[in-house]
Amino acid sequence: MEQDEEFDISSDQKHLNVIIHLDIDYFYAQVEEILNPELKDKPLGVKQGLNIVTCNYIAREYGVGKWKPMKECLEKCPELVVVNGEDLTNYKVYSKRVSELLHKMFGTTERIGLDEHYIDITKEIERQLTELDDVAEHQFLGPIYPDEETFNQCNCGCKTRLMIGTEIADRVRKRLYEDLKLTCSIGISHNKLLAKLVGTMNKPNNQTALAPTASKVFMADLKNLRSITGIGEKTASRIQELGLITIQDLQECDIQRLQKKFGIDMATRLKEMSLGIDMTEIKATGKPKTVGLEDSFRPISIRSDAAEKFQALLSRLMIQIQDDGRVPQSIKVTVRKYDPVKKNSIRETKQCALAPSLFRCVDGKIQLMDGAEQKIIKNVLMLFDRMVDLKQQFNITLLGLCFSKFQEQKKGPGSIANYLMKKQDVEVQSITNLSNETINGSLSDSFRSKTASPSSSLMDFETLSNNSLDLSGSSETELEPSPKKRKKLNLLLVARNRRYSSNDDIASPSKLNVSDLHLNGTSMDTSTPIRIISPLCKNPEPIACSSTKQTEIPPNIDRSGEIKVYFRRGLKLIFED
Repeated sequence: MEQDEEFDISSDQKHLNVIIHLDIDYFYAQVEEILNPELKDKPLGVKQGLNIVTCNYIAREYGVGKWKPMKECLEKCPELVVVNGEDLTNYKVYSKRVSELLHKMFGTTERIGLDEHYIDITKEIERQLTELDDVAEHQFLGPIYPDEETFNQCNCGCKTRLMIGTEIADRVRKRLYEDLKLTCSIGISHNKLLAKLVGTMNKPNNQTALAPTASKVFMADLKNLRSITGIGEKTASRIQELGLITIQDLQECDIQRLQKKFGIDMATRLKEMSLGIDMTEIKATGKPKTVGLEDSFRPISIRSDAAEKFQALLSRLMIQIQDDGRVPQSIKVTVRKYDPVKKNSIRETKQCALAPSLFRCVDGKIQLMDGAEQKIIKNVLMLFDRMVDLKQQFNITLLGLCFSKFQEQKKGPGSIANYLMKKQDVEVQSITNLSNETINGSLSDSFRSKTASPSSSLMDFETLSNNSLDLSGSSETELEPSPKKRKKLNLLLVARNRRYSSNDDIASPSKLNVSDLHLNGTSMDTSTPIRIISPLCKNPEPIACSSTKQTEIPPNIDRSGEIKVYFRRGLKLIFED
């Protein structure tokens, strides 16, 4: 048939790669056993909220399973020891240790969650084949599927490569137990999909290698469509609408029929997965893109209770990222609301930006600046208020916080700490050394404000420093200006300096002579003419308008002889004598 040629899995193909999939056995529960050895010989379950999320194999013998209600599990196994696993700190510590160990052994891996890794060992096997001449020294370690005779059906040399793969997998398992006391299960195959699936055959604390020519038979033996990685409940339901119940049904289905239901790309992918074909490559995993925590509890209906939960989550979250070396620039808030009438729960998330200035690095650890916790909680509660109608009765059963959009912590002159020190120095800028010949002692370039009203309040202004804009007191939330807005502001400042500066010197806030401004007195001349200049005006000559109205000294003029420079609303206010 045409489709058989398109999805060829014959022995003529070359299976050059060797991939291993490593899965730590009952990870959360095993970590608890390491931390408390007395639990090792007892049925153990780890709970989050009202569910058992994982358990050891002793508990599984009683019928206890993952993601089952705790009440049901205790009925099946009254002796079950239940440990609270909502705090992921210890699990993340051991996950990091596993990643570091594998990095030392192989360089790069692709981590999935906290307890799974894909490792491409093809180059390591090629190196060993180059150095070792006698292939007969190698042998399979651990179980194989289906038998050794099937491995002989392919002539591409994959049998030898997979033999060495089982030896490497065995070393990894022994090293993990020796260094971290963790057991794991490993699958060895020529692609990621089959390596993951075959590794589940002989759990726990074991490994299994798959013959490439047996891929189709192996997949058919799994039967359940949801056994295939990447096929969830909804996709399986759509496949079953075509009358395809098992994986073998999907293998035998005509590709054109699938394309009418799913489209060309997805139909092709489903067909390939059913046959055990997977061309995806290992993606090296670095630091996590997001770090988050969630806390489930009995329903709460008071905003202050939610605030306390958020504060506790933020404290735990800071512990998670303190050794990361990066600063988050966004925070996401998750809320799960329970509807007692409909008897269902709805999850909703919202996020906002975070200013890097909220964080600092002390002795290599990321910490919050003084007062930053209150600012973040204020933003979090603002998002909470958008998701929850406080005027109506509400029942919250889960809250979560998640940091994302991490930025590497810079060192040296450009570091955040250095920036903050400079920011404090230039927030209120002294103005000295006026040397601009074009203004002849006038105030035309020494005082600029974006307002036409001298009586505007201080809250209407934003202080301008040499290199940065302080937004801490001018907005309701601690949000970092977007790059586009920052770029527009920089262009505006450059254009302004070019328009009102001489060829010899540029009049900047640091080059204004206070003595020439006649501001040392305690009052101003009320007859001072006011000239309003638009920065967008093409005419270099400003439009003058006189005012005989009593003029008050704006709040940005310090009577001590120093000037704060402000911007507001696109206009510049200039005082001249």
